[in-house]
Amino acid sequence: MKKIFLYISVLAIFSLSSCDKEDSPGDNYDFSESLPPYVALSSTAAKTVRQGNPVTFTFQLRTAMQQKVTVYYDVTGGGVTLTNQAAIIDRDKTSIIATVNIPTVIVAPATTATATLTLVKAVADDGTLLTIGSRNNPATQKVTINITL
Repeated sequence: MKKIFLYISVLAIFSLSSCDKEDSPGDNYDFSESLPPYVALSSTAAKTVRQGNPVTFTFQLRTAMQQKVTVYYDVTGGGVTLTNQAAIIDRDKTSIIATVNIPTVIVAPATTATATLTLVKAVADDGTLLTIGSRNNPATQKVTINITL
C-alpha cells in the first residue's frame, strides 16, 4: 500500500511539471512594457540661497546609458531669467550636479524673491528624447528657489 501511495505521489509531481515554454511558470514573463529611460531631479524640495551665490541641483538617470545625455532646464521668476540651460550626463554615469549662479535680483524694499528651476527635456546623443520623471509627468520636476539678501 505504501508503494502504491509513493508511486501515485511521484507520478502526480511529474505530471504537474511542464516542458512547454508557454505552460512553464516563471520563464515566460512579459517585459514588453518595461519602464523607459528617464531623467529626474534627485530632490524637488525647495532650496534657499543668498542672491549672488550659487546653488546646486542634481539630475539623475534611472540607469546608466551608453551615450551622453544632455539635460535642459530653465530657471525663471523673481527677476531671474536663465532659459535653455544645459547639463551633460556622461556616458556610463547616472547623474550630474548642475550649478546655477543666482544674480542680484532683489530690489528694495523687498527682501526676498522666488524663482523656479524646471526640468524641460533630456536628449541622448542619438537624438532620443528621454522621459521626464519616473511617471512621465514633467510638471512634478520643478524646484522652488527662495532667494534672500
